[in-house]
Amino acid sequence: DIDGTLLFPHGIAAADIAAIRAWQDAGHLAVAATGKSLHGLRRDLAPFDLDFDYAVVSTGAGVADRAGDYLATHTVPTDTLRGIITPLLRDPTVAVYATTLHGPDVLLSEQPARLTGTILREWERRDLAELADHDVACLPVWVPDNPSRQRQLRENILAACPDVAVHINRTFLDIVPAGVDKATGIAEVIADLGLPREEVRLYSFGDSWNDLALHAAADRSYAFGWSPDEVMDAADEVLESVAPTLRRLT
Repeated sequence: DIDGTLLFPHGIAAADIAAIRAWQDAGHLAVAATGKSLHGLRRDLAPFDLDFDYAVVSTGAGVADRAGDYLATHTVPTDTLRGIITPLLRDPTVAVYATTLHGPDVLLSEQPARLTGTILREWERRDLAELADHDVACLPVWVPDNPSRQRQLRENILAACPDVAVHINRTFLDIVPAGVDKATGIAEVIADLGLPREEVRLYSFGDSWNDLALHAAADRSYAFGWSPDEVMDAADEVLESVAPTLRRLT
């Protein structure tokens, strides 16, 4: 995971960067698995000397190689987008964004969210009609400081739109095509490697609910002391930073 696992408002710890480089130098692969778009991930990693071998982006809706070329993509159908977005745009307590396969993140609501973290740092203002068909990989919906509202809104969206999945990501709901999550993205990475799953040793590091599927798929999973209780309970071990454990695994 990236936000809340590696990337924080102050940046990425030098020890974590060095540990990932050492992991790769030892012949292992490092995969970013994030709710960010590919554009957003590459922009946010640009200040750091850190390159991932693969990127699972938009909570699994896109999988790209080290060069940034997509190996697999999944998008939310245009009619479904309209059905989800139209009522949400009338709700002044949420903000609706879109992460696209190609290009910067998009704000669809009239007003942006009061964002303080690292998940969405930059966006362009557009109307739904301006989005290209078959290009929206994820709809991040900002629902701040209200877990019960997040869960209720998630249930409402799933009941109305069975062709999507909705993952809770801290103050956001990540709406992606049905059957898509970070674990399915990792499965597409393994398929690209041409390896059977039983020949791969998978370690997952992630702090939030949208990492639960990834943790469930991993051979060994790691959450953090600031993770929600549900995420800590689902992980094999709870950490305070990535570097010491990744060094030990290397």
